[in-house]
Amino acid sequence: MTKAKTSPKRRNGDLAMIHIVAKQLFGDVSSSGDGREDYENWLENLTGKRSAGKLTAAERAELVKKLRKDKLLPERSRGGRGQTNGGEDRPTSAQWNKIGGLARSMGWGKGLEDQRLRSFVERTAKVQSTRFITRAQASKIITGLEQWVRQKDGGSNDV
Repeated sequence: MTKAKTSPKRRNGDLAMIHIVAKQLFGDVSSSGDGREDYENWLENLTGKRSAGKLTAAERAELVKKLRKDKLLPERSRGGRGQTNGGEDRPTSAQWNKIGGLARSMGWGKGLEDQRLRSFVERTAKVQSTRFITRAQASKIITGLEQWVRQKDGGSNDV
């Protein structure tokens, strides 16, 4: 049986999408990052492998398909702008990173997947999961978490 060839561009695109989701869910997933172990455990649960780079083209495609089905990645656009609003209202990478970092500052080790963060998001943004927040809601969540972290750390940095 011959191995199916995929272009390096396709491989890199698939890996980028997988890592974008991993970063959203777990924060810093670099080799020395705080979220690396959680990311590897998550990936192993989904694929049986602890490294996205070790996935075959078929395994990568299947994982990307699952991430889209789970709404962790936007559906592929078929011409035009794709989603109703073109995805322009989705939180930025910086917002996702900030929310994940603030969650970890609160001691919520699972970052974006922590139940305590989900509860906070539900109260603050009136959605059941971080996956469904808009940029405006992300800003509101960040502001609320920053205030909570300041209170937790024993003081206010307000001017």
